[in-house]
Amino acid sequence: MGIDNVAIKTFNSSGAQSVCRANEADETKLIESQFLTKCTTEYINGSGMTHIQGTTGLSLATAQFDTFYLPSDCDAISDVIFTNVPGTGSGSDSITYEHISKIEVKVGNLVVQTIKKDDIHRRNITELGYSPTSTFSIPIIGRAKNVRNSFLQAGAITNAMSLKFTYSIVSNITNVNTSLCVMTHQITKTEKDFLAKNIINRVVNVSQNVTIKVPGTSSDTVSSVTIDLHSANINVSHILFTKTTDMTTAELILGNDRTGNIPISCLGTRLNAELFSLSFGDDDIFIIKTADSAFSTAGIPFSRLNNKKLIFTGSFTGGSEINVTVCGTQIQTTVGGSISFSS
Repeated sequence: MGIDNVAIKTFNSSGAQSVCRANEADETKLIESQFLTKCTTEYINGSGMTHIQGTTGLSLATAQFDTFYLPSDCDAISDVIFTNVPGTGSGSDSITYEHISKIEVKVGNLVVQTIKKDDIHRRNITELGYSPTSTFSIPIIGRAKNVRNSFLQAGAITNAMSLKFTYSIVSNITNVNTSLCVMTHQITKTEKDFLAKNIINRVVNVSQNVTIKVPGTSSDTVSSVTIDLHSANINVSHILFTKTTDMTTAELILGNDRTGNIPISCLGTRLNAELFSLSFGDDDIFIIKTADSAFSTAGIPFSRLNNKKLIFTGSFTGGSEINVTVCGTQIQTTVGGSISFSS
């Protein structure tokens, strides 16, 4: 019993895995490994920060939105930091990640990712090692510690990235000034010329949120809940969730394979983070691993599985919401001035 063979069984030489992984030898190519491959010369890139002003005097007393248009003249984006400063006068509280209902990440007119507040919290804790406050990094598609897995905007200027924030209603937060700091990169003319003439496939880091409502009303209690992961369609390396008080075991079902009931105590970040290339940071966040390391291309391509479920056992209040953050990789394809994503 287990899911350790699912990635190999579902490998079909396409998608995020095939860019960096293989399961059979290709006799037409040189053997490359950590022992045999020589260092290669790479083109230099320029990096810097860009500040984008948001709304001045924003009030959350009524439903509010904030839209940021990221610079279209940069070639790549690896990080976006949200910050806000309370203005003078009444309502001196700052906006934190908890006040964000959702963030829609658009490339051109297409929504490529929807980020919830729990995604911000879990990914910042496990990847950056700190709990987000009024200044925090947004886990956009392509957020990475290096440019190799960043979002590549060059070659598709008409598809610039934008972020639409939807805030929760909070009566005591008024007169706030919002802004973004964006980590941008420029590439060489040689690379841009190559982009204009070729199809480029790159691996980018990404996450997706899956939310369900527990059956029943607030007076009801159920002993297990099932999260249908059918909407998750990325190459999955791990799943993050927050433990509720009475949660005891978790079971992941992928196709005809299943992990069996795993005690929650085995999934804590303090036990599972460091050797998985993550930070532990918070004892309330738990990890289900489906690859050798976080954001590995050896993850499981969920788009090729019909039966994908996560079952939690314990005691859950009817009507409450439970959500998980599914993390992994996608392929960003740039061709003919357009950008698309696939798993």
